[in-house]
Amino acid sequence: MTLGERMKQRREILGLSLRALAEKVGVSHTTISKFEKNELVPDSKHLIRLSESLQIPIAALLRPRSQRVELKCFAFRTRKLKKREEKQINEETKEWLERYLQIEKMTESQRTFEMPEGFPRAISSFEDVELAAEDLRVAWDLGMDPIENLTTLLEDKGIKIGIIEGIKQFDALSTEYEGDPIIVVKDGLPRARQRFSLMHEVGHYLLEGEDGLDEEKVMHRFAGAFLVPAKRVLFELSEKRQKISTKELLLLKEKYGLSMGAWVFRAKDLGIITDEEFLSIRKFFSKQGWNTQEPGDDVQGERPIHMNAVVLKAHAEGIISTSKAAELLNQSIATFCSLEGDSDFESSPLVCG
Repeated sequence: MTLGERMKQRREILGLSLRALAEKVGVSHTTISKFEKNELVPDSKHLIRLSESLQIPIAALLRPRSQRVELKCFAFRTRKLKKREEKQINEETKEWLERYLQIEKMTESQRTFEMPEGFPRAISSFEDVELAAEDLRVAWDLGMDPIENLTTLLEDKGIKIGIIEGIKQFDALSTEYEGDPIIVVKDGLPRARQRFSLMHEVGHYLLEGEDGLDEEKVMHRFAGAFLVPAKRVLFELSEKRQKISTKELLLLKEKYGLSMGAWVFRAKDLGIITDEEFLSIRKFFSKQGWNTQEPGDDVQGERPIHMNAVVLKAHAEGIISTSKAAELLNQSIATFCSLEGDSDFESSPLVCG
């Protein structure tokens, strides 16, 4: 990828127009257009301003493309997106995956996804969905207890997980690259919402609804059933309930990483509460504004760590330089060398060694 192509990709990721970027850099929009078409090469002063405006280290801006990443069959967990937003998400996903694949190739540390026994499978009823969720737990030897960190579990299974910023309407997407599943989630999602979105996208990869089943409802049911299997729901709530308190739901949310709202759906789907009680709870949630933000949503989502771990290991073993490590993580050298990863150079305890 040329400098101009990289500039255009970053501009689209950030949702900037030619004029908006030109204003930040202090040049005309025609100059930016010439930069992107490789008709004009920015000097060092403008390169620094481009780096700052595009929020990318200069080394990363100048990084040649190691391999062309083409992604197909995007499945979005979101409300309807504008074409511009879809393109923005597509470009940021490809930019992140390009760096991910590069460090894997350099260190020969590729993880590949092995399809669990009994999958993929066709689903003809919601009872099939419950069974599929339990079978996946069995195939992955997880038991039925709460899953402490879903993100690292999925990474260990060979699923590449990335986090991107910027699109409010967007929660997650799933796609594939050379047969391996790719899942990207929006930065800043609450933990419970992020975990549900991750398993929703895993469902897209493992299940296919039949007999006119609503695909999104199948994936919703699968996500809830995997995070809290039916046996655990019955264990926590009993077989029949007249009422469920909101404090009880909050405790269960903290224990299992499944939202209060999703717990209510689990209780209704498994016949623990009546449809009338379900509607009563949903109305109460709506009145409290909990359909958009629940109590406990201040707990932030899990962070994927595999790519960072591979970069740090390669750097520690001298396989890649400090500048290359920072570039692969889209960080400045100062940020990479700080212990916390977010301090400025002057006040950072350096750990580059």
